[in-house]
Amino acid sequence: MTGATGGVGRYAVQLARAAGARVVASTSSPAANGELLRSLGAHEVVGTPKEVSRPVDGVVDLVGGPLLVDAYGTLGEGGTLVALGHSAGTGEDFPFGALFGDQGRHDRSVVTFFLLGCTGLDRDLGWLAHRVAEGALDPGITWRGGWEDAADAVAALTSGDLHGKAVLTFGQVG
Repeated sequence: MTGATGGVGRYAVQLARAAGARVVASTSSPAANGELLRSLGAHEVVGTPKEVSRPVDGVVDLVGGPLLVDAYGTLGEGGTLVALGHSAGTGEDFPFGALFGDQGRHDRSVVTFFLLGCTGLDRDLGWLAHRVAEGALDPGITWRGGWEDAADAVAALTSGDLHGKAVLTFGQVG
C-alpha cells in the first residue's frame, strides 16, 4: 500500500487487513507514522516499496510516479498493481526490462481505477459508512473546522501537511 497515511490509504490498510491480507504499508516517514499504521492493521511499515524484502501478490498504489514503478517491481508471479492516485505529480518511467516477464515475474499486471466509472457505489459507500458508524472502520479524521475554515482545510490537504480526513461542519439552519 503506497500512500498509506493519507485518507484513502488508511481505509485501504484497514480493509485489506480485515480481508485477511498481510499488509505492507509504505509511508514517507515510517518513524512518525509506523505506530499509527500498525494500529490500523499494517504488519510491516516501510519508507519505500524498494524496502519490501519479498514478492507481494498485490499493490494498491495511491501515489503514482516513481513509487508506482518501485511498487510494480515488488509484484510476484500473477501479481496485480491497482493504480488509484497521482499525488506524486510526476510520470511513471519504467526502466528497461521492468516489464519483461521471467521466472517468478510473469503474468503481472497494472490495473487502473476511475471512481466515477464504477457502478454500485451507493451500496459500497453505504457499507463503508455503516462500518464507520459502528466503529469497525476508523475514518482517520485529523482536522475539523467550520465551513468558514474551508480554505484552511483545502490548503492543508493540498500541501500534504494533513494526513487523514478533513471534516467541515455547518451551523444550524433557521
